Amino acid sequence: MDTSRYIQIEVYCERTQTPLEFIEDLLEFEMIEIEHIEHKKYIQPQQIVEIERIHRLRNDLGINLEGIATLNNMLQKIYSLEKEVKLLQDRLMIYET
Repeated sequence: MDTSRYIQIEVYCERTQTPLEFIEDLLEFEMIEIEHIEHKKYIQPQQIVEIERIHRLRNDLGINLEGIATLNNMLQKIYSLEKEVKLLQDRLMIYET
């Protein structure tokens, strides 16, 4: 498998000084996904944004991972509801014109 589209977790942790235990905690709470390629763990580049967001919530605001998991769940529900409202508004526009 082509690893050029992935970032090795150990390299990311070393360069950003992020503890490997933090990444393992994110995996345990299923907040990120990894790929196993040739006995090494990799993440996709777009997940770095999520890792950094969670890191800021934990370090800057003092929110534990359970709280962050709850926040993520609530945000997903909000996004879903916003999408549904937009769809319903678009349908309603048909009848208003």
